[in-house]
Amino acid sequence: MSNASNHTPIHIEKTIPLKKALLILGTFTGLFVVTGCIIGYSFFWGKYRQQSYGDILLQVAQQRVKANPKDAISHLELGYAYLLHKEEDKAFADKALKELQQAYQLAPENRQVQYNLALSYIAGKQYNTAIDLLVPLAEEGFFNLDAHFSLGEAYYLNGQYNEAITVFSEAAAIRPGISDSYYYIALSYEKMGNREKALTAANKALRLAPDYKVYLELKAKLEEQPAGGENRET
Repeated sequence: MSNASNHTPIHIEKTIPLKKALLILGTFTGLFVVTGCIIGYSFFWGKYRQQSYGDILLQVAQQRVKANPKDAISHLELGYAYLLHKEEDKAFADKALKELQQAYQLAPENRQVQYNLALSYIAGKQYNTAIDLLVPLAEEGFFNLDAHFSLGEAYYLNGQYNEAITVFSEAAAIRPGISDSYYYIALSYEKMGNREKALTAANKALRLAPDYKVYLELKAKLEEQPAGGENRET
C-alpha cells in the first residue's frame, strides 16, 4: 500500500532558450534607453539650444561691456563677436559697427580697433571709409599682411581694380605662399578685361592650391573667353 507522504515532490524547472532570453533583454534595454532619452529631452536637453563658440564669445563680450563701459577693448571684443554673427542677421552688422565706433572714440590710436572698425565698414559696404582706415595700417605694423588683404578687398569691391592689384601684389610679396593674393589679382584683371594676365594670376594660385574648386572654376571660365578680348585696363 502506497503512502502519499512517502512520495518526493517533483520540481520541474522551465528553461528559456538563449535567443528568446537575448530578445527579452534587448527589448528591456531598448525601452530603458528610450525612456531615459525622453525624460532627458523633456526636462533638460529640450530646454537649451547647443551653444556655438560664437554664442559664448558674444555673451562674454556683452558682460564685459556691461562691467567696463569705458573700456575700448571690451567694445572691440563685442564688435568682433557681433561680426561673427553678421551672416545670421543684418542687425548684428549694425550692432558691430556701433560697438567698434564706440571703441574708436575711446581709443582712436589703437590699431586693433582701427582694423576691426574697417572690417565693419566693409561689411556695411562703406568701402571708402574702410579704405581710409586701412591705408595707414597696410603701410606698417603688426597688421601689415591682414591690412593688405582687407584693403585689397575694399578696393576690389569698390571697383578700384588697379589699386586692388597693387595691394594684392604687395601682399604676395610679403608672403608668397598665400594663394588668395593671386586669386584676387586674377579677379581684378578679369574685371578689367585683361584675360591673359588674369589667367597668369589664376595659374599662380593653382600652383599653390591645385585642387581648390574656386580657382579651377575661375581658370575654366577664363579659358572659355576668346583670346585678345577687350582690355579695359586703365
